[in-house]
Amino acid sequence: MKKLASIVLRFRLLIIILSIGLTIALGINLKNIKINSDVISYLPADDESVKLFKYVAQNYSMSWTAILIVESEDIFSAETVSNINKLTEELKFVEGIDFVTSITNVMDIRKSEDGFEINRLIDSYELPETKEELQILKNYTLQNELFKGRIVSEDGKYSLIVCQINDSFDKSEAATKIRQTVDGLNLPEKIYFEGMPFQVQSILQSIIDDLLLLTPLIVILILLTLYLSFRSWRAVLLPILAVGMGIVWTISLMAIFGVALTPLSDALPVVLFAVGSAYGIHVVNKIKISVTSKEHKMAELENAISEIGLAVILAGITTVVGFISFIFSSYLNIVSDLGIFAALGVFFILILSLTFIPAVISYFPVEKIKKSKKENKENLLDRFLKKLSFFVINQKKVIFYTAIVLIIAAITGIPLIKRKVDIVEYFKQGTDIRKTASLMNREFGGSQPIQIIINGDIQDPAVMQSIKNASIFLNSLDGVSNARSIADYIEEMNDAMGEGKRIPDTREKIANLWFMIDGEEVITQMVNYDKNEAVIYASMPNVTAQRVHEINDTLNNYIKNNDSENTRFRVTGMQAVYSKLDDSMYKNLMQSMVLAFIFIFVTMIFLIRTIRGALVGMITLFFSIVIIFGFMGYVGIALDIATILIAGITVGIGIDYSIHFVTAYKVYVLKGMGIEEALKTTIQTTGRAIIINVFTIILGFLVLLFANLVPLQQFGILIAVTMFCSGVGAITLLPAIIGLFKISIVKNKHIK
Repeated sequence: MKKLASIVLRFRLLIIILSIGLTIALGINLKNIKINSDVISYLPADDESVKLFKYVAQNYSMSWTAILIVESEDIFSAETVSNINKLTEELKFVEGIDFVTSITNVMDIRKSEDGFEINRLIDSYELPETKEELQILKNYTLQNELFKGRIVSEDGKYSLIVCQINDSFDKSEAATKIRQTVDGLNLPEKIYFEGMPFQVQSILQSIIDDLLLLTPLIVILILLTLYLSFRSWRAVLLPILAVGMGIVWTISLMAIFGVALTPLSDALPVVLFAVGSAYGIHVVNKIKISVTSKEHKMAELENAISEIGLAVILAGITTVVGFISFIFSSYLNIVSDLGIFAALGVFFILILSLTFIPAVISYFPVEKIKKSKKENKENLLDRFLKKLSFFVINQKKVIFYTAIVLIIAAITGIPLIKRKVDIVEYFKQGTDIRKTASLMNREFGGSQPIQIIINGDIQDPAVMQSIKNASIFLNSLDGVSNARSIADYIEEMNDAMGEGKRIPDTREKIANLWFMIDGEEVITQMVNYDKNEAVIYASMPNVTAQRVHEINDTLNNYIKNNDSENTRFRVTGMQAVYSKLDDSMYKNLMQSMVLAFIFIFVTMIFLIRTIRGALVGMITLFFSIVIIFGFMGYVGIALDIATILIAGITVGIGIDYSIHFVTAYKVYVLKGMGIEEALKTTIQTTGRAIIINVFTIILGFLVLLFANLVPLQQFGILIAVTMFCSGVGAITLLPAIIGLFKISIVKNKHIK
């Protein structure tokens, strides 16, 4: 480390110029950063469930559905019917929309003297106006299974306008244009916005709002914390400046490589500020303590960098390794992307903390410590640490057995942990998205699409009957409703012809009926041009991750048992995407935790040079992991796209405190101190920086409580609890174990 310190001071001006110049050069790219709120893209593009979902979207325009729920005292009033028709016609011209369906243009099959006729439910050119006409329409609609509960609620107070978004068009932009169209008409009816495009739009806006609010908020909090801790503006501004520069480099590289911000990487500036400030804090703290003489300033500064450098590098490397574990363990794009750029960000901040900060300080005069109220406040912390060190040494067994009791209690809470994947649950209770989803679930059975693709000769009676059977099976599942397919229309027409509501028994009969509806918009969304592929659509409400798996597994078992030479089934839809997302999240949690433990253990052996020292440093890590998962189970925080990161981040960041403690303890032992004396000294010196760092990180992550998305709020809580456990464990449990079992960490020949 002496060599590194010497190089930093020798090239200090060059380091400052290069750091500032690189920040300006890279910062220009910040304007190019994009935001990705499309949950489907979080899985790899070659994932089978994603490929099928996109296949339906591209070929049938039926995966991305924006739904308007129109509320009125009576949907079948002349004014409301007219307004629905007006809105339907306006929406047809909105860019990005392929199809619009409402009560004023939906296809209707009615019996006639000649058999049946194909018309619209309502003629948009001759809207019903009299009470008699409207009552007849209402009675007919609410008695027809093709409309009741599908496009009009059973009580006649709600009606849907369904917009199919083109898969290649930006979903958030389409949702914005739809809202603008609705607002422009200024209709008296209450309009609710439901469906994935509006949820994507809300996530996008939440990411923007969070970045604008949380980033300056955490900067202010860290500034206040550091100033109250050090009462020195250089100690406050330099760590913040180093972190800010590292974040600019990181986000700029994301923009350069085309990696968009997501609901997960939305928290990246907060994470880097909270985590990265630690390195600058330790460097500034060490320099402040060590550099006291004007005459020997450069020599003392070099010694300070040398002494603190190893601990900071160890802490930084283990944090980088924790984030890197996401890259190797994650199936999800958003997690691996976060791992890559969080690791890069930490690495950049680590380098800046060990080079840029000392280089700048070298040009400042030696800081004088005033003996005033400030010192009394500092002594308050010193007195606390002194008392704590005596308590830890004298109550080693109490601390050790208390930790064991806490671990056992936490383990019993782990089985209570739940998982969630539904995008609606990203939003807080009481938000419009949650209210509208609840309304859609109650009145129309939900908006989450379920799709079954059938390949075969669709006009063959056996294949058509298989389609009908699959629809019946879908409707029989708890939580699944409104299954619809080409078979429904064939049955309706067959019934109108007097043949009964069933599938005709010959191909010719089906072909004759088909001729009457061929080319209809609704049919092109259900069957391809060659008539060798059809899609069954159904919907489900927002359900638990467990129920998503149950529905998906049940459907997969059904198609496995009903596939034949003539008919092939494939399942897709949000239940398939969510099921894969949940499986991937759970695997990511386990794999990232195991990999992080292995990587960090190997790293610590390599850097500390003793297996014993590495094992001792891992003690508080295990304690923190168990406590945090028990905490999740007891307070009801579920595993989701954000909280699955808790294990890897806990391992990567939580080990830092142990590293600083073990490194300092090892130095004192090598200086000839006995085990207890070395522990007391370490608690009273290194413990100070640990406590400041713990509270800085806790305050930093608690900023996430102000986030718009629930996963980020809960992530902030968990990291705050984790850091508290890791920090407290490092200055209590760790020294208690070292003292109880007389662990010196260094080889005996080094002990005087």
